[in-house]
Amino acid sequence: MVELPNLTPNQIESAITSVSDVQPLGRGGQKIVFSGEIDGERYALKFSRAPIETVESDEMESEYDPDVVVRAKREVETMRQCKSPHMVKLGPIGLEFIEISGERLIFFTEELITGSDLRQIKRGRCLSAIEVVRLGVQITHAIAAIWELKKVHRDIKPGNIMLRNDGNFVLLDAGLAFDKAGDSLSGGFLVGTRIYFSPEQFDYGNRRTIMDFRSDMFALGVTMYEMATGDHPFYTRGDGSENFFTKVMKFHPTPPHELVDNFPEDLSAIIMRMLGKSPHLRYRKCEQLIERLNAVGATS
Repeated sequence: MVELPNLTPNQIESAITSVSDVQPLGRGGQKIVFSGEIDGERYALKFSRAPIETVESDEMESEYDPDVVVRAKREVETMRQCKSPHMVKLGPIGLEFIEISGERLIFFTEELITGSDLRQIKRGRCLSAIEVVRLGVQITHAIAAIWELKKVHRDIKPGNIMLRNDGNFVLLDAGLAFDKAGDSLSGGFLVGTRIYFSPEQFDYGNRRTIMDFRSDMFALGVTMYEMATGDHPFYTRGDGSENFFTKVMKFHPTPPHELVDNFPEDLSAIIMRMLGKSPHLRYRKCEQLIERLNAVGATS
């Protein structure tokens, strides 16, 4: 695991003169995040350590994960190109290299979302049926827009979805986006949050041909199930990898309407179809899923 840099607001403001009023937001994965003001607007500022190459015994080695830069470039590119209002937007500063107090870093800015992520919300409550419908419709719009770029987000989960204060949902963090037309970034390893993997994501050898927007659709279905019922459809705390893998591949969870009082049965059926074990068992098009969800929303 790459150690995150230790930065202070004063160091950032001194190094990036266009940014003021810097405040810490948090740490996670390979990034440390701050908020800051640029030209009168507040944005999120994301920093990671840049790879440092050293020469030893005539071989080039990297002190840090070289994929950090590639993933950051892909995240920035996806935010810049994605047209959905439900995908977080790139801020005024794209990907740049910078040195702060001897630390060689990469950073970029993005839209600052005011609200709470679904992981935080789940600690206090489940979503109502109408909120689950809105979640499904809006994040499916984002999935469709990402797929127009021939990319799969590959990390849809409660921690990467924000509920804005205005009641709308937005998808974050395209750093693991899988480009069907590009090179793999995972070097033979499974990447992402495994308890939100679709069954086909475990098939590393064939994933380039079988993974598409329906893998993201599966992860969204898992998230909708979890936010509706309070429980993950496949994972129970303490499950080992083998037990979890077996559940994802073979287990059919109890439909949400059997767990939640007055939960619409037709919405429950949509979620269960999104959890189909094979891509062809899910919806053939994002537009088809959106149409079905909107029909449920109109009667809820």
